[in-house]
Amino acid sequence: VCKQKGKNMIITLQITEPPVSGMYIEKIYDAPGSTEEWTWVRFENEQFETFYGQLKGKPINVAISTNNPYCYVLTETFLYEIDRENLSHFNVRDYDDAGRSIRNITLTPKGDLLLSDYYTIFTVNAPLCHLSGQLTDALIEIENPFQLDYIEFRNWDDNQLQIHAEIFLTGHPIELIYDSLTNKFTE
Repeated sequence: VCKQKGKNMIITLQITEPPVSGMYIEKIYDAPGSTEEWTWVRFENEQFETFYGQLKGKPINVAISTNNPYCYVLTETFLYEIDRENLSHFNVRDYDDAGRSIRNITLTPKGDLLLSDYYTIFTVNAPLCHLSGQLTDALIEIENPFQLDYIEFRNWDDNQLQIHAEIFLTGHPIELIYDSLTNKFTE
């Protein structure tokens, strides 16, 4: 289910430990398949109310932006897109079955979703709830002049994302800057 921006949106989320039972509202975000690992996420809205979500898969990262009506939780097998206005509305995509391991997730300052596997950085043109078919079918590769391995998203500095990686085959470390306004990489 897709939603638009509204009132009392989620403003923060973070991976955390399970809460003390009964102290907070909790929601299970189910997904197809089974796993022994679970991720707990703490959500806080504009009224500073706290909620917890339990999501399938080992935790990797979360992403949120005031310029995107959704927040994202990445686990070892699933990518969750959760409506920031209504935590009951969510979409989950299993990317592991398609042979891809998404390692990084972030949102640009404009609110665009960026993902990477070990070698490639991608964007997605639409919210997950608008996509039909596999997530991997919707990934758009961002052209990169370097052959990379072990991509790791670091921090945003205005519209520039700092990226640490290794040069493919040689293993030499490289620090890159991705400019979200020009869609270009520099060393």
